[in-house]
Amino acid sequence: MKSIDTKNYKKFIRCAESIEICRVFPLSVTEEYQSGSIYETVNCTIIRHRNNFTFLSGTPNDDEIQELHELILAEKLKFLCNDRTLCQKLADMGGIELIPRDFYSYPAETAPELHIPEGFSLRSIDRELFDSITGAVPPSLYWDSFGQFSRNGLGVCIMHGNEAAAWAFSSAVSSKEADIGIETAEAFQRRGLAYAAAAALIREILPSRRPTWTCQRSNHGSSRTAEKLGFVRSGEYLLIRPQ
Repeated sequence: MKSIDTKNYKKFIRCAESIEICRVFPLSVTEEYQSGSIYETVNCTIIRHRNNFTFLSGTPNDDEIQELHELILAEKLKFLCNDRTLCQKLADMGGIELIPRDFYSYPAETAPELHIPEGFSLRSIDRELFDSITGAVPPSLYWDSFGQFSRNGLGVCIMHGNEAAAWAFSSAVSSKEADIGIETAEAFQRRGLAYAAAAALIREILPSRRPTWTCQRSNHGSSRTAEKLGFVRSGEYLLIRPQ
């Protein structure tokens, strides 16, 4: 498996465009908005986003499937795939788990109505917030630095005084789409803050890009928020990762 030099990433834009699911992530790498890695074999291309979401373009033979399985285990990849046959072959090799996920599209041309609850305020994610936000879904998981984020990304935070209560940001961006990463701090959950943050972000994404959303099927809170915002479930896939 050959590792591709970063200076050649744009040559793989067509490969990224051929990927059927969550293509904003591989496109963000090939269009050089965000960091990642690209590997090439005889029959396929593997594109890995900074957050470890990894995608396959092409049809691997048995030896290449074995290489992919070894890479998933060695690099702790999160391989996203909607080819059930390939997923089963990888599962049969052992050491991995398959997690159902769904992705959503946004058919509307305008953003949802924005309402910031009393006692909270809206703030763009600046350097201070970028460096200080922690949790399961911080912007720093998806972006190399605040400089890269400020040039190519978007993000908003619902503040309670000086405390970050909920945030929404572009976890992946391409020339046409922006995927939404979102989280609410534990102390502020169940107050509608995730909806408010995402609605504010959608206002910034449109009309230059289309918002997208993806989540594990078991994450009912995320799927309900997506549907309340106006997203429509448009497909399903499996996330494959080491056990």
